[in-house]
Amino acid sequence: MKQEINIKITLQFIMMKFIVRAKDGYGQGIKDDVIGILEKNGAEYTEKIEPGCDFAVIVGGDGTLLRDHWRIDCPVLGINPGKSTGYYMTAGKNDYGKRVLALLEGKPGKDYRIHRLLRLQAAVNGKEMAPTALNDVLVSPVFVRRILESRLVMDGKKSLERNSGIIVYTPTGSHAFAHSAGAKKLRYDSDMIGIAALAPYSGILKRQELLLEHGPVKIECLSDSGEVCIDGSELHIMPLKPRDVVTVKRSDKLLSLVGFKRHLA
Repeated sequence: MKQEINIKITLQFIMMKFIVRAKDGYGQGIKDDVIGILEKNGAEYTEKIEPGCDFAVIVGGDGTLLRDHWRIDCPVLGINPGKSTGYYMTAGKNDYGKRVLALLEGKPGKDYRIHRLLRLQAAVNGKEMAPTALNDVLVSPVFVRRILESRLVMDGKKSLERNSGIIVYTPTGSHAFAHSAGAKKLRYDSDMIGIAALAPYSGILKRQELLLEHGPVKIECLSDSGEVCIDGSELHIMPLKPRDVVTVKRSDKLLSLVGFKRHLA
């Protein structure tokens, strides 16, 4: 006698969880719409940065993303309301709805892409600063009108530098502050770290910016004072004393940025 075995298969719905944040007083309407889309489609959300989420949605310009990125461990979708610089923001005020739905319903590599972006880790006298840099690390005098005297060490070579500051930048950061200082733009997916000077007076950086594939960059402060700043944020500045050494290297933690084209612009 043939025995029939009925196998019951239960499909368990896995609820997605999103971080949703916006700059205070800017993009609040879009943020509320995003939350509505998530709720309608059965997804959870939090306005706090928490571990273990599937995606983060940041509404604002690049400055808003730079403020938060280093604390986020999931892919980030940036939405630009339209009035800010938004190199990292791959959705806008006219298409954010379908972009959020693509994360909810689509497949990676088909309906959206995840770009892995290089970040930098800075340390002062061996002690790491908490935030990683997505754009750049700036070592400068405290006051713009003064000159920074420093010793630059890279690839085993040393150079005495006199300038208004030294920028160590990522490939994506080469499109921002570093480019304004005269550096050439790099492809977003390059492995290079760039070094450029602000108003160079003397030293190797007076001739051109430098690109490194390997090894950290060390900048020893030889002035009476100075400071190191991460991504241009007033919240991430550390003062420097004479002989303090700033070391900048690649971070092991890449940023996962959501995009909808094969390449990031």
